[in-house]
Amino acid sequence: MSTTDLEAVSETLFLPLYALALESETKSPILIDREVVRLTQELNRTFAGSDTRLYRKLARGRFPKTAITTVTLRIRHFDQVVAAFLDREPDGIVVSLGCGLSNRRSRVDNGTMRWFDLDLPAVIQLRKSYFEDNRRYHSIATSVLEFDWMDQLPDDPGHRFLFVAEGLFPYLPEDGLRDLVTRLRRRFPGAEMVAEFACRKVVRLMSGRLGRGKLRRRFGLSEDVWFHSGLSEAREPEDWADGIRLLDEWCYFDESEPRLDWMRPLSRVEVVGRPLFVARYRLG
Repeated sequence: MSTTDLEAVSETLFLPLYALALESETKSPILIDREVVRLTQELNRTFAGSDTRLYRKLARGRFPKTAITTVTLRIRHFDQVVAAFLDREPDGIVVSLGCGLSNRRSRVDNGTMRWFDLDLPAVIQLRKSYFEDNRRYHSIATSVLEFDWMDQLPDDPGHRFLFVAEGLFPYLPEDGLRDLVTRLRRRFPGAEMVAEFACRKVVRLMSGRLGRGKLRRRFGLSEDVWFHSGLSEAREPEDWADGIRLLDEWCYFDESEPRLDWMRPLSRVEVVGRPLFVARYRLG
């Protein structure tokens, strides 16, 4: 196992991993994943003595409590979307873009689906320390913007695709994000895509020094990590190509989670209310 080759933005993969692990250990957890708890305990043996501030903070369990809640709600929502897709398409093909160390495949596996995890080579190398490929599960080591990875997916018009992008799209350049989505629409017509997006106004705020400094102070991330792209509204991708259609959208304030009650007045404040949201689309 090695984290030394990870790019700064790839280190964000540890945030949802640790959020879910810490949530799994609470008295009334939103979601439980014991495998993720075990994985973080193993990582902590290395992280505790690390020179990297982020890793030391995670090993000590220093994670903003509100972020644990909102990130876990997001994870659960993505799980629910994927599970619903597999209920409709039991032999469906799920492609997790920017998979990090997500264990979603195990949580939603129906025994017949096929699953592809895609991330940068250093991430996939780390991932293989914990997750093995098999006949229904495959990993692809490449940038999501190196589009020849699409050639590695099954050419099977009889099976539906679901593309999942949790915590990835805000870090992509705007032209790259748009190119990716329109290529998916051309190559896999009829597929579904569920992805997290940032509000465009939030992206502008975070691109400055103060915004990048907030991520560093709150999570211990590098100042090289910030959002590059966002949407003004969830329907915006419908204008990128014919046939892209918004199916639904979600934000953690849509959940009736009591832990968020103190934040609910903020949901009525522009930018603050929906800085990040999840949207599901039909591609063609």
